[in-house]
Amino acid sequence: MDMRIGINALGLWGKFTGVERSILNLIKGMLKADLPLELVVYVPIEFEGSLLTSGIAPKQCKLELRKLGIASRFRILRIVCEQAFLPLKVTADRLQLLHCPSYIAVLGSPLPVVLSLYDVLAITHPQWCRTANRIHYRFMLPLSILKARRIIVPSKSVKHSLISLFPHAEQKVEVIPLGIDEIFLEPPNESVIRHIKAKFNLPKQFVLFVGNIEPKKNLPTLLKAYEMLRERMSEIGLVIVGMPAWGDGKFVERARSTGALCLGYVSDTVLHALYSLASVLAFPSLYEGFGLPPLEAMAVGTPVVASSAGALPEVLGDAAILVEPNNATQLAEALYKAIVDESLRAKLIEKGKARAHTFSWVETAKRVAKVYEHVLRECS
Repeated sequence: MDMRIGINALGLWGKFTGVERSILNLIKGMLKADLPLELVVYVPIEFEGSLLTSGIAPKQCKLELRKLGIASRFRILRIVCEQAFLPLKVTADRLQLLHCPSYIAVLGSPLPVVLSLYDVLAITHPQWCRTANRIHYRFMLPLSILKARRIIVPSKSVKHSLISLFPHAEQKVEVIPLGIDEIFLEPPNESVIRHIKAKFNLPKQFVLFVGNIEPKKNLPTLLKAYEMLRERMSEIGLVIVGMPAWGDGKFVERARSTGALCLGYVSDTVLHALYSLASVLAFPSLYEGFGLPPLEAMAVGTPVVASSAGALPEVLGDAAILVEPNNATQLAEALYKAIVDESLRAKLIEKGKARAHTFSWVETAKRVAKVYEHVLRECS
């Protein structure tokens, strides 16, 4: 069944993190799977089209990029464009269905809408959200959930939170896990690893954190655990990768005062090398709707210590050491064991690689396409 599908990707601008990477990789997964789809993808003027098409040559899956005349860094302009202008575009482009993969539906869409949600923190834990997101999502999420014919979530944890707030949405919800970017499934490049090690003057052993620097990532607890760990391993380092998003504006300064290296945003190539060099990944987040960095680390062969919050137990299974999110002592002990206990370390590496290889963007894309097909059959 050939389907002509619109995807609202106006959020693809700037430096891509969790949600943006998920949108990009979903579309790439559809192209790699060569699904019988005609994809019309709406992007802002900042978007570089080669990010989607480089190295991919599908025969039956067709991609049309529609660059709308807006710069998505201007949030209000993007919201107005989505809600006022996009309904006209999807009609002119003769689409059958519109996928809104970034929390908010196009409410005026004349087409059936599939919505992707990654969490409902704006309602359940507003203190972990930026003020702008909290205001926007608290108003628009309930309306978006009503509008959507199907709602795709990445974990059972998010599904449970969603239907506890919106019981009427239960029959709409589909759990489809995210995938892992293929770069992290490839063997590490030894010359790149040597270059990155020298460039950043990395210590021989270090704890790695990957993620935005924001309150829900629970980084103060990581710093406390790191200070405890150094009492037992004086030479151990801490490397923090990720952009300061919002919250404690002085966190980077405090982290550096403990001896941590804060590298900011890095490319996937650099990140792959850092995963390969790290002794262990620490991921003490207070909540995750899924959690890609631990899976990426596992794929590369790095042991993971993560919190037991949100979807992390569901996603990581027994392939990681799980600790209470606010227990710095427990976190420090788990990190120590993951580094020095060779038997435990070998088990974590083996289980982690096996676990990570079960998450594929191609398989995710196939399951999402099935959702499109079911919705169109219902509407025919």
